[in-house]
Amino acid sequence: MKIGFVSFAHLVDWTGITRLIDQLAAKMADRGHEIVIIAQEGSASDKIPVSRREYPHGLITLDLNSAGGREAAREKIAASGVDICAASIGDTQLLYMPQLFSGSGIPYVIGEPGNPLVVTFERWQPYEHYGALYSADAVQVLLEDYAPLYPEALRRRITVIGNPAPPPVEVDFAARRGKAIRTLISAGRFNEADKRFSLLIRAFALLHQEFPDWRLELVGDGPYWGFYHEMARQLGIRKLVNFTGAVADPSPHYINADLFCLPSSSSEGFGLVFAEAAAAALPLAGFRSCAAARALLGSGAGTLAETTPQGDSAESLARALRPLMELAPEGREALGIKARDMFQQRYGGDVVYDKWERLLTETCRNARDSGKTALERILMENRIGSEWEGLGPDSPVWTPELLGQAAAEIVGRAGREEPTAAPEQSGAGAEAENIRLRCELARLRLDYASLERKFASLAGQFQAAAGHRGKRKR
Repeated sequence: MKIGFVSFAHLVDWTGITRLIDQLAAKMADRGHEIVIIAQEGSASDKIPVSRREYPHGLITLDLNSAGGREAAREKIAASGVDICAASIGDTQLLYMPQLFSGSGIPYVIGEPGNPLVVTFERWQPYEHYGALYSADAVQVLLEDYAPLYPEALRRRITVIGNPAPPPVEVDFAARRGKAIRTLISAGRFNEADKRFSLLIRAFALLHQEFPDWRLELVGDGPYWGFYHEMARQLGIRKLVNFTGAVADPSPHYINADLFCLPSSSSEGFGLVFAEAAAAALPLAGFRSCAAARALLGSGAGTLAETTPQGDSAESLARALRPLMELAPEGREALGIKARDMFQQRYGGDVVYDKWERLLTETCRNARDSGKTALERILMENRIGSEWEGLGPDSPVWTPELLGQAAAEIVGRAGREEPTAAPEQSGAGAEAENIRLRCELARLRLDYASLERKFASLAGQFQAAAGHRGKRKR
């Protein structure tokens, strides 16, 4: 097959998603498939590893922001000769997919890289999100727990495929056991809303006097770099926290560490860093409130901090980390080996790539046998026939007819570079617009509630930091 991988940021940034698409493309090429990367125009920045700046596969660049850019992009994709495309998109860029593939006759798979409830109801709104997904011939989600969170009409198209676990790395366990200084490590983009490294910094501040031979290491970069530095300084632990910055290969850091913790929120889709840390046989910790941590660590592969009535807290995380830090090195080693073996069994070797190849092959064959892609059927048959009955994914409102209408509307907007007011509608069309507006209102309410929670969390952090400074002065 000739496979196109849509990765809009591929020439601009080195994120978890672009890294995974890079790995998947390389594996499919190794299996004899012809690969084309479809990316937004851009020049390789310093964030892109040197090995990727001259990409080994075919490349189609798009200029989606210029006048007429989407129409030109559609023509490039239609003329590419690819048999099937795949994309992993967790935000409103997903709207580009039905717009760019309309009229191409090319089937495509959409990968959902996040928790669907967070994406749908906190970062977006369901009418457009579900409609864009429904335009795809197949949808890939990361965890079994996520599949039931979609409308029934979408569940029929869902395949569960986790992220690939890297192969185990060689660890000198004797050297790890004999170290004088222990390291609690975490890694990821410094984005507080998703990764919540402030909770880990504060938890370590609560623990460091009990464990004077431990240090905290944070691997990554992002907009909260300065905020985390200042927090560590105010809590009196700046000299105990090592900020490494962004690294192309975190493996050496994991090999030299003793314990891994990712305090992510419910927005974490999978937590690839869990798999990377497990490859170095590190014991793992996270919050039970995070669906990814719960699914990956809840089977005994790690430790979960409990959520209190007030929400996730540094105190709860400290309680979960304390027993792991108290363990003898041999005890942590046994837990790390258990985590490594679990990840390799579920996501290692060719397990994930076999599933992806099978999904792409079967989706391509089904579209060829039926003579139409899902999007082509939608644009021929879409109609509306449903009344508003609620917001949740199980609501009867999310019929195939309504999802088809949503997808068709997205395609209809493709020619407009800027959004315009929707035309007046009557009958079923007015009902669909009513649903869309109610979804948008609900999203705004959720945004407001989310901001209130973040404000309360930040207020608590500053209050705690102020209290700590007061104690030091006394």
